[in-house]
Amino acid sequence: MKNILVAPDSFKGSLSAYKVGEAVARGVKAVFPSAEVEILPMADGGEGTVEALLYANKGKVEEVKVSGPLMEQVEAKYGVFDYAGKPHAVIECAESTGLTLVPITKRNPMAANSYGFGEQIRDAIDKGYRHLIVTLGGSATNDGGIGMLQALGWKFYDQNGRLLSQEDGNPLLHAHDFSTEGALPELSECTITIASDVMNPFYGPQGAAFVFAAQKGASKDEIIELDRQLKRFADLVKQKFGVNIQEIPGAGAAGGLGGAFAGVIGANMQSGIEMVLHYTNASEKIKHADLVFTGEGSLDSQSIYGKVPVGVAKLAKQHGKKVIGIAGRIDTDTMLLNEHLDAVFSIQTQCRSLEEAMQPEVTERQIEVTVEQICRLS
Repeated sequence: MKNILVAPDSFKGSLSAYKVGEAVARGVKAVFPSAEVEILPMADGGEGTVEALLYANKGKVEEVKVSGPLMEQVEAKYGVFDYAGKPHAVIECAESTGLTLVPITKRNPMAANSYGFGEQIRDAIDKGYRHLIVTLGGSATNDGGIGMLQALGWKFYDQNGRLLSQEDGNPLLHAHDFSTEGALPELSECTITIASDVMNPFYGPQGAAFVFAAQKGASKDEIIELDRQLKRFADLVKQKFGVNIQEIPGAGAAGGLGGAFAGVIGANMQSGIEMVLHYTNASEKIKHADLVFTGEGSLDSQSIYGKVPVGVAKLAKQHGKKVIGIAGRIDTDTMLLNEHLDAVFSIQTQCRSLEEAMQPEVTERQIEVTVEQICRLS
């Protein structure tokens, strides 16, 4: 074995993707000390995506003060990097609208809005970035993306024609009309890619409100009202632009932010793992590898739906490469996984409590031991 690529997701709650890669590399080197081992941290469009793109492209972090979900000031970060000679910005909505920014007792999607996410995007545009990647997930909001649009210059009015401000709480509840007259003109120069694997529609039983609003603090009656308002906004967009947001898969992501991006701004919705594989140049790296390791905290039947290990494995198979998956736990039925991965292994070496097994130093050592034993078979 001369060239080995390690392209894992994080083991959530235990190790970052890069730390997983380092542990795999130590296990490989124990058997093949002269092997070239390249670590390529992966993510699926959620947690760790910014870090993966910055690592692969030697990018950096920008910081900006923006409005949080309840209009408090928060320090938000986003990543910037060059790809194919063009400056890119990758912006995570959880940095400005994230559920973790709001104490449990204050979570209230009837009041929260996504204005701060628009401020993040505006800051990147003001700094000259025209290729934007936005990641959706973990939001505290259910405003159909109206707050974000307000920050980018859209004007929204209530039923009496009053201009709504960012201080009006959730603007979705009051917006009866809008104008694009003040929209940031530089947006027309931008290409925007949405990284999201949520396929929920904008409204309805599987929509943003009914599926996600409860975890953001909404009551049953509030969920019904939010869903009604999402439908009304979708009807307004269809009337104004001729675009049916409801027909866009993933429009319900992040409280309807997906619909605002794809249906109003015209952004391109893409699978998170496919986007990360593209911008990390994973195909070229896999092409030159003799063996590929990947993994995540749990490898199970859900892993085939847009998760890192299967995404890496599908790409590796296009180049005829063998792929081994490691995880904290695996299903006893691995048939679906083995359609993509040549073999999958749990790293558990002895009986431990979940709490003990997830301690970083324990996880690192178990990865090393497991990978070393796998390599001894080669």
